[in-house]
Amino acid sequence: MYTNISEDSALVRNALATLGKSWDERVAVRKERLDLTQYYDPSIPDFPVSLVPFWDDEDFANLDPDFKLRFLAVAWLAYNEKAIYLEEAIVQPACALLFRNELPGVGAAQTKQVIAQIQVDEQFHILMCLDICRVSRLRHGLEDYTMPEPALGTHLKELVRNAADADDARIAQVAYASVAEMSINAYLNEVAGDMTIQPLNRINTDMHRQDEAAHGIGFSEIVGSVYRRMSTVQRDRFRAYIGVALRDFTKPDETYWASMLDYLDVPNRDAILQRHANTTRGLVLKRNYTTIRRLFDELEITDAIDFDFQ
Repeated sequence: MYTNISEDSALVRNALATLGKSWDERVAVRKERLDLTQYYDPSIPDFPVSLVPFWDDEDFANLDPDFKLRFLAVAWLAYNEKAIYLEEAIVQPACALLFRNELPGVGAAQTKQVIAQIQVDEQFHILMCLDICRVSRLRHGLEDYTMPEPALGTHLKELVRNAADADDARIAQVAYASVAEMSINAYLNEVAGDMTIQPLNRINTDMHRQDEAAHGIGFSEIVGSVYRRMSTVQRDRFRAYIGVALRDFTKPDETYWASMLDYLDVPNRDAILQRHANTTRGLVLKRNYTTIRRLFDELEITDAIDFDFQ
């Protein structure tokens, strides 16, 4: 079930061998832990102002500067909460079913090794986010903030619940995890490269980003192998779910920002959200599709996926 080996993998390059051998030297879990008590300047934002979509809104812009810094601390928590959600609720379940050989193409020892390494990395990323959020919550008195479940997660649960069969449900899970692992780097880059925020927050995110850059390559290889070994019906289902997942991951989630505005009881928040909704209606969030697009081009399925990569 777990350690049995079969040569059913359909890999086209040697990336998994390189990733597997380099794991000890490159991953965050093998490096010295960050000192979370190090320098903190209360005048520096916890989160990039450029990522708050209504930062210049007429009502939000007039808020007290200290209050806005507190809002950015909540945004930092929500950012990490979403990262944890993607790891724990989207990626880990898919890795687990792949590790158990519940879909084809993953039976080789090398493939299993990299899947297990990804699982270890993801659990450590969750721990990293937990630790830095604990410090932020205590520092800012935000212990009781709770982020709602992301809309993409509730939709995936609905798809799994209404799946035609167990195999269909597994394919939906792997499709969503594929989009998460092959595009999360763009989500992390937005913070990891921002020099205007707390250095500790940036460094912590960059450590996560470095691991995910390797995961994107590894997951691309693994998913490619799975797809090549799928039946015609399985392939049809995978392509359909990938299109749905891509649309979900690039659709603005209003509940995300609403939870922060509600938590801090921001004045005129309904008007702020309404103006924001008016400007984002029909908007497709930009993501880096390089890795996922390369895979789909190799598999010759890009045109068969219901999504505009432009």
